[in-house]
Formats: sequence, structure tokens, C-alpha cells
Amino acid sequence: MTELDQNRIERARRGVPLIWYGTRRGRQSTVVLGAAALATLWISSIVCWFLAPSSVAMWTTFALTGAGIIVYAWVFSVLIVASDGVVGMAETKLDERQLAERRHVYALAHRGTAMMLLAATVVVYFLPSGDDHVMRVPSAAIALFLMAAVTTHLILPHLIAGWRIPDPPVDDEG
Repeated sequence: MTELDQNRIERARRGVPLIWYGTRRGRQSTVVLGAAALATLWISSIVCWFLAPSSVAMWTTFALTGAGIIVYAWVFSVLIVASDGVVGMAETKLDERQLAERRHVYALAHRGTAMMLLAATVVVYFLPSGDDHVMRVPSAAIALFLMAAVTTHLILPHLIAGWRIPDPPVDDEG
């Protein structure tokens, strides 16, 4: 796999309309779409929890995961262009401001992931013990939950970076 560099970002920029990465509203709309794509993975694990094993659970999971991947592939390209690769480029190719922004974004993302894992732990802890919910969870639901958790951990820095990018200063000509 080739490394992300400025040339690849410029090529991607030519394929993305300016309205999606050039304005704060466009970037935040893109982040909301990315969060919705990520939510499809979490919904898949919930569907499997209640419906697996069944063909309805299988096809719903395939459809939600496929739709999420297609939407996020586009969102990812917009967020890489909008952030100039701050999250994805090698540290040696970033300046001091970009490195500081990257570290701040990663700190926020790790905090968000920790909260997500804490919430999952609390939910599992407070499940009724008489029902044995934990013992009857289908393995597909567990696998999808873990996949959603790892994917959230990987995607969250890009979403946070896209949400935080300010608009460039307006040129005061006149």
C-alpha cells in the first residue's frame, strides 16, 4: 500500500467538489454522513443480537455494512482533502502546527473511544443475570460489535479532524 503524500491529496482534491471540503458547513455535513455510515455497523450488531441466526439478520447485516462502506469511502476522501492529510500522513511530512493538531485530534478520539468502551462495559455489567443474555448472544453479534468498536477507533480521528477544521480567513481586499 502506498503512503499518503501531498501529490495523492492534490489528485483527490480535483475529484471532490469544493462545496464539501471548502466550507465548514460542507465539512460538518460530511462528518455527519461519516457518523451515519459508522452507525450502520453498530446497527448491524444490534440486528444480529436480536435476529441471528436467520437469513433476515444475514442480509440486513450485508446491506448495512455494504452501504456504510460505500458512503464512508467517499466521506474518507473528502476528509483527507479537507484536513490536508493531517491524520493520515507520516509525521515527518507534517509541520509543527499540523503535528499539534494531529495530537489533539488523537487525544480527543481516544477519549471518545474510552467513553464508548466504558458505556459498553456498563451495559454488559447491568444486564439482568437471571436471563443469561450474555450466554445467548450470537457469535455474529459479538464479531460485528468488535468490528464496529475497532472501526470506530480507527475512524473517529478523521471525523473529529473534519469537524474541527475552521474556515480559512477571508481575504480583506478593498
